[in-house]
Amino acid sequence: MIPLTRLVDPLVQELRGRLRRRVHYVSDSANWSYRWDAHYIATGLESRLGDVVPIITAPWRLRHQVILFGNRAVWFAGPRDRLHPSNALFLTWFHGEPDSGEPKMDEMFARMPGIFDRMRKVVVSCVISRQVLMAHGVPGEKIELIPLGVDLTRFRPADAETRARLRAALEIPREAFVIGSFQKDGIGWGDGEEPKPVKGPDLFLELLEQLRGRHPNVLVMLTGPARGYVKRGLERLGIPYRHRFLENYLDIVSCYQILDLYAITSRAEGGPKALMESWACGVPVVSSRMGMPADWILDGRNGFLSDVGDTARMAGQVGRLLEDPALLATIRDGGLETVQGLDWDRIAGQYHAMLRECDVI
Repeated sequence: MIPLTRLVDPLVQELRGRLRRRVHYVSDSANWSYRWDAHYIATGLESRLGDVVPIITAPWRLRHQVILFGNRAVWFAGPRDRLHPSNALFLTWFHGEPDSGEPKMDEMFARMPGIFDRMRKVVVSCVISRQVLMAHGVPGEKIELIPLGVDLTRFRPADAETRARLRAALEIPREAFVIGSFQKDGIGWGDGEEPKPVKGPDLFLELLEQLRGRHPNVLVMLTGPARGYVKRGLERLGIPYRHRFLENYLDIVSCYQILDLYAITSRAEGGPKALMESWACGVPVVSSRMGMPADWILDGRNGFLSDVGDTARMAGQVGRLLEDPALLATIRDGGLETVQGLDWDRIAGQYHAMLRECDVI
């Protein structure tokens, strides 16, 4: 006869594990964009769960827990086989396209859809990303659409005095029309002379070349590493620019606050966050039709959209905003209104709803 304790003890341990079930958010340790995503999502979940949501980098020893991989690189690179099957797994796929020319990205797509078999849900931030994953065999019912967010308490418009002071500190002429480009669009973490085509730095330069001459007061504001390709191109075109390399992600707020316009020329994105951050800081956006702009921009109301690569149309849109202050104000106000629905706390609420629907909390 099997001792009763041998039957009961595993059940007791299982019950204790379930009672201690906690949501864990997996990220990397870099003090940059992904880390702040982790902070905002975890904080929003904590307020709803009434419990701590630890942000960790190595979940491999956990049991009976809810594990949300906010950085897919950790999942793909980690010892996945060590994860106990009692865990409920979720993964956020912020962006990614096949045949991108990036070896790690191509490897991920080569291993789909099996790489997601253990996931309860795969979160994507835009409709196009959902379509891409489904085209590579990921079941539609496994994909959850939750957009990226923005911290509306930090990202906000500057008053006229602050804006003037920030521009003066960078020696930006009063009459300059400042166009922003803040994304890393070069290969590696050095100067970035070799461009990343998916980010569209060549298209950004095409746009500026079409504006050159017609709008002589244009000045470009750059941030981030690996911007060498764009900087050399602007120098070739004779277009002035300023470049700030930021040590802390949140320092980017003041860079948005000096802009008159933000241009997104990417070929593919999951976001980019520049859309929401620009809107929150009162900066009008012109963008190629991909990522979240394709979902959220209402053309002519809260921004302007062009087909990917159609820099002539985009240049015309920028020209209209340069020449029509009333239209610029309309687009600005439309962005400020739209972004209210993208505050990180609202986004965390959508993660919470997903976990509840999956019956893991």
